[in-house]
Amino acid sequence: MPARLEATNSPLNRYLDSVKHLPTSPTLLIKMIKLFRQPDRDIDEIVSLMQMDPAFTAEVLRRCNSSFFGSEEPVFDVGEAIFRLGFYEVYRMNVSMFGWQAVSKAKDMKCYPLQRLWEHCAITAIAAGTMARELEESEGVAFTAGLLHDVGKIALAAADGNAYEELLQQQGNFGPGLSEAEHARFGFSHGEIGAQLLHRWGVPQEISVPVLCHHQMGWDGPLERVGAILNLADQMAHCIQDETAEKPCHLPEGMKATAFLKVAPERAPALEQAVREEVKRSLSLFSVQGMN
Repeated sequence: MPARLEATNSPLNRYLDSVKHLPTSPTLLIKMIKLFRQPDRDIDEIVSLMQMDPAFTAEVLRRCNSSFFGSEEPVFDVGEAIFRLGFYEVYRMNVSMFGWQAVSKAKDMKCYPLQRLWEHCAITAIAAGTMARELEESEGVAFTAGLLHDVGKIALAAADGNAYEELLQQQGNFGPGLSEAEHARFGFSHGEIGAQLLHRWGVPQEISVPVLCHHQMGWDGPLERVGAILNLADQMAHCIQDETAEKPCHLPEGMKATAFLKVAPERAPALEQAVREEVKRSLSLFSVQGMN
């Protein structure tokens, strides 16, 4: 993590200290991340952890009993729900619930309504997780970084709502140009603010570093591979959201990311198709119902 993001009295930290109504530290999520990183997970430990949050437990049971998973017999026990869904699906639910709580802290800007921002974060997470799986990187790390990659925008909207909305109207909602405009206006980009906030919460660098570097045009080192994946996932999510027909995404800004990841041009269409199929399959799981 760059030194400027670790300094306790840095301008970036002082800016975050001044922001009211930031999302609270995701205690359950941090513990779930630690469990997810363990190769041999104890299901009893997972159940005990989930039972610390009755709202989350109820949401897991609701989703397990939904038509999406096609359960013939209703599930009333969280251990059985984990057995049926798998820990990764339960983990995704936890990340999505926290992600929605974080997004809902932002002011509802006319140029970028909360529901659209949330949908973008969800599609980015699905895309990042899918691409990471295909490229033999950590699916859970990429998914989590994807869902939280715009948390810095929430901080900017909370601190400087009118000014930030004006900037978005002038610059657009995404791309490296937005990061440059944020830096010029506020002194930090949403990637820097988001990474610092995650760092404060104790989120591992495997997740905060990709959030930090998801808009840069050059990457270096193993942690930044997920940053490059996140860069592609972010662009693809905007393409999927904005298109009027299912035509291939044209991602000229993604060429450096694909080169860094050593994705051959002929493989790109299959990678995009895998993302689209997974978005169709699982986007409904990110409904805000039950996430209040």
